[in-house]
Amino acid sequence: MRELAIEIGVRALLFGVFVFTEFLDPFQRVIQPEEIWLYKNPLVQSDNIPTRLMFAISFLTPLAVICVVKIIRRTDKTEIKEAFLAVSLALALNGVCTNTIKLIVGRPRPDFFHRCFPDGVMNSEMHCTGDPDLVSEGRKSFPSIHSSYSFVGGVIGLIFAYICYRQHYPPLANTACHKPYVSLRVPPSLKKDEMPTADSAPSLPLEGITEGPV
Repeated sequence: MRELAIEIGVRALLFGVFVFTEFLDPFQRVIQPEEIWLYKNPLVQSDNIPTRLMFAISFLTPLAVICVVKIIRRTDKTEIKEAFLAVSLALALNGVCTNTIKLIVGRPRPDFFHRCFPDGVMNSEMHCTGDPDLVSEGRKSFPSIHSSYSFVGGVIGLIFAYICYRQHYPPLANTACHKPYVSLRVPPSLKKDEMPTADSAPSLPLEGITEGPV
């Protein structure tokens, strides 16, 4: 129970760090006038896939697959628990790492010009006149959290998925790679039961020993 509490605490801490980094301002990369054309795409008012829906899909889809496998293969509760822990750790680490890189890189989005200059007029000092929150969000283009969370083309997501998988499961080359480490451990009670006792120990011939007086 203590180990489970620690596992849940680690994930709660990572989630808190993820939420905290969502509100931090990224590195303000200097944009040269000759490259401003790269960021003059029309302003995107809303994502094709809303962020909340993306989080729901990325979290609920693996859990749905786990539940389906449990029903088909009739796995025990231990395997389900370990699978849930691996998925939640992968998602939490992926979110923290993605946000951290966004803050460090500070790459503008393709529509950054219209975020920075809503009236379409650029000043010589390149000082943004738009909504500060909208401008700050416009500097978080790389890496894409949608791709990293959906694991489609997201190298970061794939790396953390495998790392977290290995925390709870054997290597993929192992024949028992679908079994968590907890299920592969032999309980101490079982080891004790398997130890030979005096009654069950096989009798060995005693060479050189005779009965009675010599």
